[in-house]
Amino acid sequence: MTNPRALRVLFVCLVCIGLGQSMLFAILPPAARALGISPFRISTIFATSASIWVFVSPWWGRKSDVWGRRPVILIGLLGFGLSMALLATTIALGSSGLLSAVAVYPLLIGSRCVFALVGSGTGPASQAYIADRTSAEERAAGLALVTAAVGLGETLGPAMGAALATLGLVAPIYFSAALAGASATVIWWRLPEDGPVRPAGSAVPPRLGYADRRVAPFLAVGASLQAVRATTVITLALFLQDTFSLPAERAAQRAGIGFVAVAAAGLFAQLILVQRLRPRARTMILSGVPLMVLAFALLVLGRNFGVYLAALSCLGLGLGLVRPGSAAGASLAVSAEEQGAVAGLLGGLAVLGNVFGPMLGTTLYGLSPRAPYMLNGGLMSAVLLFVLTSRRFRDMRS
Repeated sequence: MTNPRALRVLFVCLVCIGLGQSMLFAILPPAARALGISPFRISTIFATSASIWVFVSPWWGRKSDVWGRRPVILIGLLGFGLSMALLATTIALGSSGLLSAVAVYPLLIGSRCVFALVGSGTGPASQAYIADRTSAEERAAGLALVTAAVGLGETLGPAMGAALATLGLVAPIYFSAALAGASATVIWWRLPEDGPVRPAGSAVPPRLGYADRRVAPFLAVGASLQAVRATTVITLALFLQDTFSLPAERAAQRAGIGFVAVAAAGLFAQLILVQRLRPRARTMILSGVPLMVLAFALLVLGRNFGVYLAALSCLGLGLGLVRPGSAAGASLAVSAEEQGAVAGLLGGLAVLGNVFGPMLGTTLYGLSPRAPYMLNGGLMSAVLLFVLTSRRFRDMRS
C-alpha cells in the first residue's frame, strides 16, 4: 500500500472535512432560523449545493487525472475553507444587523455553493490517490480508510461543535475554515505526488459517464446506500419520539445514541475488520447488504429500544462494508487513467442520494412511522438480488 506517512496525512485531512461538515449541519439550521429563514429555505441551502455537486464532482475527478491528485486535493480544501468562512461571516453580519434578512438567504446559498463548485474536488482526488497506490487486493482496504476518515470526523464533530459554540455560534464554523487551511498546508508540504496520471500529449480516454456499463452497477449500489442512510438519519429521532411517546429532549438523546451506534459499527468495519481481514470487494458487498436488510427488518418489526440499537449497529456494519466494497469494485473496473473520473462519479451520486432520500423519507413518514424503513428494506433486498444475479458482480477482479 501507499507510503504510510502519506496515508496518515490524507486520513487526518479527511477527518477535518468530516468534522467541519458535521458541525455545520448542527449549527447552520438553528442559526439560520434565528435570522428569520424558514426550515424549508434552510433545506434549499443544502439542496442547491448538492445539486451542483452532482455535476461538478465528476469534472474535478477528471481534472485530477490530468493535473495530478495533490493539486485538486489542495484546491478542494481551500474551497471548503473559503465556503465555511463566508458562511460564518454571513451569519455574523446578519446577527449583528449589518446585513438585511433579505440579503442573508441568497448569500448563504452562494457561500455553500462555493463548497460544491470548488470543494467537491477533494473527495474524488483523495480516493483516486489511494487507488493509484494500491494493488487490486489492497484496493478495498485502502478506500475503506477514505470513508472511515470522513466518518470519524462526522462522529466527533457534534461534540466538538457544542464545545466551541460556547465561544459564539459561528466559532465552530470559523474553526472549520481554519482547519481546512491548516490541512491544505500539510498536504502541500507532506503529501508526495508523482505527477499527473496521464502525461501531457497522451491519448484522452473516452469520457466516463454515469451510464457506463463498467461502473453503472457499482454506482447504483452506492446511490442506494446513501439514500437509505439519509432517510434513516432524517427520520430516526421522529420515529423514536412517536414510538415511545417521548418528549423532544429524550427523543434527541436516544437518537444520538442510535447515531453513535451506526458510526461506531461503521468505523469498526472499516478500521478493524477490513484492515485486519482484507476481504475481497465482492465479499464485502455480499456480507454487508444482508446486514442492511436485517437492520431494516428489525426497525420495522422491533418493539423496544434494544432491538433498534441492534438494528442500527447492523446498519453501520453493512454501510462500513458495502461503501468501500462498491467503491473498490468501480475503481477496479476502469483503467489507471480513469481513477479520478470514477471517483468523481461516486462522489456525485452519493450527494444525490442525500438530497432525495430525506425528501422521500419524510413524505413516507407522514403515512406511517415505519414506512421509510419498509421502503429501505425493500430497496436493499432488491440490491441484494441484483448483486447475486448481476454478471458484473460475479466477474469482479477482486
